[in-house]
Amino acid sequence: MKVYVNRVFFNTIDHPKYFALSIYFQGCDKHPKCPFCHNKDTWEPFKGFEYDVEALIRRLKEKINAIIDSYDKLAVVYLGGEPLAPYNRKAVFEISKALKEEFSDKIVNTIYTWRTLEDIEAQNLRNYITYMDEGILGPYEHDKRNIDENGNLLFPASKNQKYVKFSRRRKTCMKTY
Repeated sequence: MKVYVNRVFFNTIDHPKYFALSIYFQGCDKHPKCPFCHNKDTWEPFKGFEYDVEALIRRLKEKINAIIDSYDKLAVVYLGGEPLAPYNRKAVFEISKALKEEFSDKIVNTIYTWRTLEDIEAQNLRNYITYMDEGILGPYEHDKRNIDENGNLLFPASKNQKYVKFSRRRKTCMKTY
């Protein structure tokens, strides 16, 4: 199976608590697109870097193994584009499964999606997030951006988005913030 990825890198911005390995998937199926999206370069599908999913999993494991002992936990963040777009969702499932099986609770699989929990249910996508520990759900809405009194962007980026912790055993939403 092939997947298109825009970029993969370590950072301190894509997760509010943990050092993150972020995988930016290529292609977004939201119509219309979110105004003020900060990842417009990821909108068009089948661009960027084409990977065989198994080769990408091996590469991600190498990256994680290189630094995992330096952190109590590491976030693996799935974003884009849209990780749950039809052309990305199987790869997201395979990657999140392989990494969770390899690293267990040393990683926190985190998905950013424009979809809400209701969208995920209605579109029958629950099985694709089986190995996700948490999600930031809902589209970014610039007029609802979440900023403090000094103009600093808070988490999540817009007030309509929900931060959700998932329960893998029950496949339900545990907490919404």
